Amino acid sequence: MKVLHVADTHLGFSAYRKVDEETGLNQRETDLYRAFQSCVDSALELRPDLFLHAGDLFDSVRPSNRAISFTMEQFVRLSEAGIPTVVIAGNHSTPKLRETGSVFKIFEHLEGVHPVYAGRYERVKVGDVVVHCVPHADALTMQQELTKVKADQEARFNITVLHAGVGSVGTFASSEFNESVIPDGILPLDMDYIALGHYHQMTRLAEMTYYCGSTERLSFAEASQEKGFLVADLEASKVRFQALPVRRMIDLRPIEAKGMTTSELMKDVEEALTGRDIKDAVVRLNVLNVKPSLYRSMDFRRIHQWGAEALYLEPRFQLQGDEFSLQSSSASITALDQEFVAFLDRYPVTGADKDRVRTLGLQYLSRGIEKCD
Repeated sequence: MKVLHVADTHLGFSAYRKVDEETGLNQRETDLYRAFQSCVDSALELRPDLFLHAGDLFDSVRPSNRAISFTMEQFVRLSEAGIPTVVIAGNHSTPKLRETGSVFKIFEHLEGVHPVYAGRYERVKVGDVVVHCVPHADALTMQQELTKVKADQEARFNITVLHAGVGSVGTFASSEFNESVIPDGILPLDMDYIALGHYHQMTRLAEMTYYCGSTERLSFAEASQEKGFLVADLEASKVRFQALPVRRMIDLRPIEAKGMTTSELMKDVEEALTGRDIKDAVVRLNVLNVKPSLYRSMDFRRIHQWGAEALYLEPRFQLQGDEFSLQSSSASITALDQEFVAFLDRYPVTGADKDRVRTLGLQYLSRGIEKCD
């Protein structure tokens, strides 16, 4: 019995202003589509007995028509190949109000595709396997629903799939809006496999209990992580990770600017950006302890020329004596963008990942500015 376990595909996510030359779409949006398509390609090659998606299929409750159409195409491929598919809702695709409805309903008519999204425990029987599904809900509801999970003694295998942070201190939480964190000891012990979604790094919690991680890098916190999916062999009780080819994300070593002159700092920045291969990567450069007068004297246009091979360059300057950072100005970053970033970095953000808020905020500003142009 072979299970392909994937999660956190965040289809429809977009960032920055770079456009994919082949599709004409936002490059990062295209990157996430390609990662999921590669995952489905692998499923068609590996022919698992079950394709299991552990939540956050989409990046938002109301994905675009383009994201929906693409996802439908991929599920149709799985359906036509006769690969049973179970997909549960995660926090990104679960509306706060139940009456809002769920986009997952459109997948119900596909043969062999079983979407679970109503915020309560459901059993899905696939051949001689029972999949115990606990889609996203508030933490208390998820705990209550998990108590309903009992192994079916007549089934050959029992699998639990859920989307949540696990850990009494939030070890595997992501500080995302609307997320749920449940205690460590509440996971059912009588399962052959527990498939988890929400935490973006592949992690083994216990024997046959895994987060598979996300299929693409979504923040610089994930820059060094491999991305992909898991293949679980339930008969042999073995799990292997299969990496996907995804866009590089490089968080360059910080530059300490204290006591530097403008020319010295510009030289160090040049060496950082030209001293390694950054072609087509998403790159961040942090410069620490920069005097305001030094910041004002920097040649930001030249800095962006040095980083021109990158898909996106984010130089961030921490002003001396302050607890916030500024993104450098460039031809593609507006004064309004800078004001937003400076405001966000000056104040704490609770209940959400600050890097993600920054990315989404700049994305929304970009859309607004383009509409005004």
